[in-house]
Amino acid sequence: MTYAVIYFSRTGTSRRIAEKIAKKLSVEPVEMTDNMDWDGTLGYMRAARYAMQNKDVTVQTRGQIGTVDEYIVITPMWCGKITPAIRILLQDLPKDKVHLIVSSGGMNLKERDGYLSVLDIMKKDKNEDQLIDAFVGGLST
Repeated sequence: MTYAVIYFSRTGTSRRIAEKIAKKLSVEPVEMTDNMDWDGTLGYMRAARYAMQNKDVTVQTRGQIGTVDEYIVITPMWCGKITPAIRILLQDLPKDKVHLIVSSGGMNLKERDGYLSVLDIMKKDKNEDQLIDAFVGGLST
């Protein structure tokens, strides 16, 4: 089985999760970026508005995704939704080949239907490494 690990990160949490998973699978993580400045308090408020209103952003990829069997997509949760960059990426991927991993402060993703799997990693639970180990251990290699 071949995998692509793709992530978007505003604060570095999703990047850290992606790098841990990619290392365990011996693949290079692929970063999704956009044309927005999400830094600071104003950036945080802008991020919330963009997520809630499903606003589009211009997306760039740092790295090659290539042809794989399954996609592991890591994103933070903004106001109960995935980030605009990842929402746009997911429009081009077959949901039944996507393992979606959502990092948050303490909320579960509500829109879960159709994905191969959904994993919520909540900062408050302090079990990131255990969840990553169980997730990777459950993948077909």
